[in-house]
Amino acid sequence: MKNVIAIMLGLFMSATALAQTAGPEFSGHVGLQSDRLMRGMTMNSGLTAGAGVQLDWNGAKAGAMVHQNDQNGDAKMMADMFAGYSMGLGEFQVGLEYHNYSFRDDWDQKLSDFEEVQATVSHEWGYARHHSGLDDASDYWEVGTGALKYVNVWYGDWEDKGSNYGVSKDLGNHFGGDIAVGWTWFDADDASDMEDDDTLWVTYTVNF
Repeated sequence: MKNVIAIMLGLFMSATALAQTAGPEFSGHVGLQSDRLMRGMTMNSGLTAGAGVQLDWNGAKAGAMVHQNDQNGDAKMMADMFAGYSMGLGEFQVGLEYHNYSFRDDWDQKLSDFEEVQATVSHEWGYARHHSGLDDASDYWEVGTGALKYVNVWYGDWEDKGSNYGVSKDLGNHFGGDIAVGWTWFDADDASDMEDDDTLWVTYTVNF
């Protein structure tokens, strides 16, 4: 794990050192979701708040996101800290990121966490992404496209947990924020302790 972090930090430092004209860019978001989902699984049923910040510089990025969480009534918060690098290769964009997910009932008491390395290849027609779980964490992969003109669709599979697919529609900027609606189905693996679930959701996000 220390090697992975070192590689990510090395990529970030190398990219920033090579930047000549473009300076660092800071961005962030705050938003509300009717239900908080993660790879098709319901992490918080009901209105959920979340926020995130990110620093980009010449292809390198680092940041963090925090969301309300109430899965099984235990963890009250989920945090995702990440760092990575992306670059263009012809018509494609490729990226590599390290993510550390943490679930807590407050800022001091850690309940569980997991880490992974995410590799993504994207094109104007869609994307393919693979999450390699570190240590005992499960792998996850997903493919999706927004090339259907009116909607976005995707399919993903989380090892030992289940698969999910869904459809969403971006409704544009209204009331000062971006609004999207969608439907997601989660098909739990038979060997898991999870249940199938389908969710109709709405999100409202203010970007800055």
